[in-house]
Amino acid sequence: MAHLQGAVPLKDPDYVERKFEVDLQRELMADRWVLLLGPRQHGKTSALIRLKSALADYGVPTALVDLQAKPVHQTYSAFVTWVSDTVREQLGTTGHPMPDGEDVGALIGTALQPGRSPVVILIDEASNIADATWRNVFYGQLRAISSRRAEASPADSAARLRFVFSGSFRPETLIDAANSPFNVCERIDTDDLASAQVHQLVSDVSGNDDVAIAQRIFEEVGGQPFLVQKLALRIQGQEDSSAALEAEIATLRMGESDHVIDLFRKMLSEPGLSAIGARMVRDGAAPVEAADPDFRYMQVLGLARRQGANLVFRNELYAHVAAASPQLGGTAVAPALAPMFPIAIAAFGKVQDPELREIAWSSHKGAIASYRGGANRLALAGFGGSLEAMLIDMLQRQSEAAIDAAITAKEIKLGGREKRSDPSSWNLVNLIKAAPHFGGSKGFDPPQALRNWRNLIHPSLAKSDYRSDEQFEPEVRAAASLHEILLRDLP
Repeated sequence: MAHLQGAVPLKDPDYVERKFEVDLQRELMADRWVLLLGPRQHGKTSALIRLKSALADYGVPTALVDLQAKPVHQTYSAFVTWVSDTVREQLGTTGHPMPDGEDVGALIGTALQPGRSPVVILIDEASNIADATWRNVFYGQLRAISSRRAEASPADSAARLRFVFSGSFRPETLIDAANSPFNVCERIDTDDLASAQVHQLVSDVSGNDDVAIAQRIFEEVGGQPFLVQKLALRIQGQEDSSAALEAEIATLRMGESDHVIDLFRKMLSEPGLSAIGARMVRDGAAPVEAADPDFRYMQVLGLARRQGANLVFRNELYAHVAAASPQLGGTAVAPALAPMFPIAIAAFGKVQDPELREIAWSSHKGAIASYRGGANRLALAGFGGSLEAMLIDMLQRQSEAAIDAAITAKEIKLGGREKRSDPSSWNLVNLIKAAPHFGGSKGFDPPQALRNWRNLIHPSLAKSDYRSDEQFEPEVRAAASLHEILLRDLP
């Protein structure tokens, strides 16, 4: 049975164990703490559930704390009490007295049964503590347990506790390095299914034993377990399995999947990641720079994999989507819509005015939605509106003397309603003219074409040189690419 939402049930007969699960159990049995990293929908939670069951069979008490399932807490004390209660319930020690205070290490320590046997605590979705102060305190208190291990007596909780921290995050930036338990962990990365495992899973899920079908799935998505199941489920019961499979692959290649949207949104929302992605599109690979953590995070996200000294896209699906996406400079011809993705508001961090930042972000989001909905004029208006908000913010940050210099240098003629000291009153044509003056060495130079396309939202202008909405699809692709460049180079 396919499982596209949540963890695979413990008793599911179709579950396929992978190498990282064996490694995880081995490290714990060797008395090591573990950091388990891997993409979303890559089987981490399913593996932790099975690890807990296996450890129980060995007589090792284990508790699983899913931070994604935590309630909303108003205080740090309430949060760590919830963590402690979760551990106590699973260890069968709810009757043990709880100490006063907010030290999660002490709270968990008193949740253990007396003795010297090891106890394992699994922390799933470990990055899901929104408050940075809470996050640093929480993990700092857990790190203190590790610091005590060398001198702890065998019955001390510090000597008995072993932790697994699991998620899809940057361990080097999630918390302050001095507070981090991650740098005392053995790191394990999740791995993909092997070809033979994909063949077996496709057969189990779809009921189709055709080796060619399974091989086609493996060629497109590799061993990504979620995507393998998604494609296998699509051909289940289909009279023409090959046609059904190719139709689903075509849909995925247009970015029509929450899985693909989430991955590419995350990459495009961070300049460092999108630069790596754009280089892989342009050159086919990106040489790994060992000192740059973005290269490793591309692997944690699941978008890329190592191939010798280079990073390449993890599978053909991701490579095809990237090559057809104008946001990454892709020029491959898409059969229908080009893959375009909304990005996080944090990507507009250079826009300092919070209201203009929201306007720029929401206009961009609206442009993407309009394009995917087949409304190209609206999409062009959205990209133009986002650019205008970015330019207003940039000019509002300049001194009056600098504005005067730009007006003189670029021979800008302001109209009746445009105020010299208020760039928010300027027409877009003049904002674009002034922008290169403040662009510095990056050559920030928005083209007037974006303004012309933005103005097509006005019926009179659209009618003066009429083309049907669908004919503006190439312009939308160009506008998406230009917007990405301008956002990157915005001073």
